[in-house]
Amino acid sequence: MISTRPLVSLLLVSSLAACAVRVEPPPQRALPERFDQMPADATQQDLQAWWLGWQDPVMTALIEQGLAHSNDLKQAEASLREARAMAAVVDSALYPNLVAHAGGQRGKAELREPRPLPRDTAMVTDYLAGVAAVWEVDIFGGRRSDAVAASESALGAEQRLYGARMLVAADIAQAYLEARGLQARLRVLDTSIVASDKLLRYAKGRFGAGQVTRYEVDRAQAQAENIRAQRPLLVTQFDVRLRRLAVLTGQPPQALRGLPELPATAVVPAAPGGMLPSDVLARRPDVRGRGHEVSAYAARLGSAKADWLPRFSINFLLRDGRLDIAGLPVLQGTAGLFGVGVTLPIFTAGRIAANVEAADARLQGALARYDQSILDALQDVDNAYGMRRGLDAREALLVQAAGTARRNATQAGRLYDAGRQTLQDVLEAQLDSLHREDELAQVRTARAQVTVKLYQALGGGWSEAETIRSGE
Repeated sequence: MISTRPLVSLLLVSSLAACAVRVEPPPQRALPERFDQMPADATQQDLQAWWLGWQDPVMTALIEQGLAHSNDLKQAEASLREARAMAAVVDSALYPNLVAHAGGQRGKAELREPRPLPRDTAMVTDYLAGVAAVWEVDIFGGRRSDAVAASESALGAEQRLYGARMLVAADIAQAYLEARGLQARLRVLDTSIVASDKLLRYAKGRFGAGQVTRYEVDRAQAQAENIRAQRPLLVTQFDVRLRRLAVLTGQPPQALRGLPELPATAVVPAAPGGMLPSDVLARRPDVRGRGHEVSAYAARLGSAKADWLPRFSINFLLRDGRLDIAGLPVLQGTAGLFGVGVTLPIFTAGRIAANVEAADARLQGALARYDQSILDALQDVDNAYGMRRGLDAREALLVQAAGTARRNATQAGRLYDAGRQTLQDVLEAQLDSLHREDELAQVRTARAQVTVKLYQALGGGWSEAETIRSGE
């Protein structure tokens, strides 16, 4: 007759499943309805591959090359694969562990019996085979909480991969725009060098004719040399950006020797819009990653609390064996064992309570980091919108100022030729024109760079489908 005690025990264990420990993270903070600095006329744009809106095939090619060969992305992909594998390891603890074993041996044995035997040694042959199963039934959710924590950690690693993709694209664009800005400044400087050298030659000619003093010639020469002295540093800075671009795209630093001509189609796009704060937070990998971190720590807290509760296990063993000793009857048979076990912590010297307290502290820290990431994200967007608007206005004013300074320098040169202006006036007008043109080039670079920061603040620069494929 089969005993019903193990079955009754199993049913009793299953009936306790409703008592599982669960810890839910609190809801996130209230969000503003809109961004204060977002232009009212801003239109929604594609954020996944925002660089396409610049219509610059050179920048697009560099970014795509970086996304394909970046070592930072390869590291993030490896971390994601590791996190997913560890989640699978932890998840396996939810299921029974079934193993099979078998063995056999043959040899001689010394026989010692009180009665006489035909010989004192005999050949012995035996084998043993069987299966064993062990299952810790997750009644109170401790194992399930561990699996949830590992799964959330893997999702957090996935978000870090998205963030790495976004950062690589933005870093390449920033370095590229800095290089283009330095090219523009070099063009302005070269134009000024030509103009100052021309003025110096003219001043020397008039000095030879006795029309100007040596002081005026020396002033013109000093200004020409000062303007020319600015060039080596700009060239060095340009080379630094090229090396940075090469490394960001997975190449040796010496791979890039220059940049192709800036395409005529290249533009700095208008500031993107049409996104609510909630939309941005849903796209920002850093915020999403912090959310998964909170869920992981909440699950670990649930696992720590489950240690207070009983643990139930089911064991099953089935074995078949045979023992054959020459000259004696063969011994063989099959044995089976089924049991249910329970363990309950009675005294742990405060270990469980300390683990729960530590897990709760880690959860509170994760909540604070999550909340801070929300505040930082909202600040990033409004700051980027505000900077873009300010640089738009500054560029418009500098375009007028540079045009005025350019006309003043031209007019001063003509008046000097006519003897109605001093050489000092011409030098000052030329220097002012150089400063205005150089400042305009720097502001245009800053405007382009802050636009990249705006796309980055909005969570642009990654595609979920492509990134998941690259991480698998």
